[in-house]
Amino acid sequence: MNMTYLLFGTLVGIVLGINIAVLYRRFFGNKARTETKLRAEIRELEKRLRQKDEYIAQAIKSIKEERGGTL
Repeated sequence: MNMTYLLFGTLVGIVLGINIAVLYRRFFGNKARTETKLRAEIRELEKRLRQKDEYIAQAIKSIKEERGGTL
């Protein structure tokens, strides 16, 4: 009789442990992946912003050179 309770308790514990692990991964694992994705996107946006600033600086420099050459 006691062995049946032990076996039943063990099986219930295993099933509950698997369920908790799946739920934990579903809720908290996705946050880590999402955070990694967002960080990569932020890096990409920062890179594009730096490139935009460089393009603006080049445009200003070329305009100054054109005006200086014609004056």
